[in-house]
Amino acid sequence: MEKNAKRLALTLAVIIAAIVALVLISGCNDQSEPLPTEEPAAEGEKTPEPAEPVKVLAHWKLQDNKDYYTGSIDDDTIGFKDLTGNGNDLIAKAAGNGDQLDIFSWDKDISSASYKFGSALKLNNTKALAASVDPYKAAETEYTGGYTSGKYLETVKGAPINSYGFKNGVSIELIFKLSEDLDLDYNRYAGIFSRQGVIEDQNEPPFSIAITEWDASETSKLGTTPTWLQLLIMDDVSRLNTEMDEILIKAGEWHHVLVTLSEMGKVLVYLDGQKLFESWTAFEGIFCSDPNFSWEVGVGRKSGTGHESDSKNENVAEGMIRRLFAGSVAEIKVHDGDITVEESLYATEFVNSK
Repeated sequence: MEKNAKRLALTLAVIIAAIVALVLISGCNDQSEPLPTEEPAAEGEKTPEPAEPVKVLAHWKLQDNKDYYTGSIDDDTIGFKDLTGNGNDLIAKAAGNGDQLDIFSWDKDISSASYKFGSALKLNNTKALAASVDPYKAAETEYTGGYTSGKYLETVKGAPINSYGFKNGVSIELIFKLSEDLDLDYNRYAGIFSRQGVIEDQNEPPFSIAITEWDASETSKLGTTPTWLQLLIMDDVSRLNTEMDEILIKAGEWHHVLVTLSEMGKVLVYLDGQKLFESWTAFEGIFCSDPNFSWEVGVGRKSGTGHESDSKNENVAEGMIRRLFAGSVAEIKVHDGDITVEESLYATEFVNSK
């Protein structure tokens, strides 16, 4: 009996030791995730993910603040920093004999009671200035009405935005003012903000927000006559070219324009918070096929084919400069995806929104 009792006790001790060891091993190797604090989604139902804010790809404030620019406006070495830190900086460029002209200045004719920005870059690309240095006569460039000498801005070579395709959609917004000295022969269809690289079959750039024409019954200058906006979105198959005459734009007034292209192909244009245009397209982003092409401020381009009399500026692949913008630009912002007016500069920079 005593031998059996010892044997039973030893067996129980071994069993208890084994159980303790298993508990310890199980605790050390427990890699399971903590239990969810919410009810799991029903079968076949996806758990909604929180919406992420749309990423800002580039942001330029063309204003008289040394935190926003480099160089000097006096000697035309002015450049503007991409405030996102993404490296999409803008630099000054000359067209024709524009290096002989004083094109850039600060526009401070801004009501502080109405807007948060206090200055803007003025681009004085007028026909009168160009004619003072351009050896060509208007008759020799009859198709475009004269001279193509002045200055503009473009993103630096190698800027990330130059090769970005906007597959998630895009929103582009800018704050601008038109000059009374805009000339119908010289400045019409000048781009305010556009993409280089004229598509030959379309004879237009892939993207442009531009001005159009106006009624020049007495003088070719805009003066007090209003004009309207043009939107171009092109690829080598599809074409959207719309001139939006529902709202006319007068010189000397500050405006905000927002163009959005959603991932699904919906295009919306807003002017001063009011919807100006709506359409659906087959576009899958913006046609940025060549990363060597830049984005630019103040230029209208075409192919030179068929208009050799106007090829004073070389007909390069990025497009021959045929229009230059006269007016002021205060701010430009490019978003990776579509935003609403409430998320735009109109809501934050136009204090007394219309």
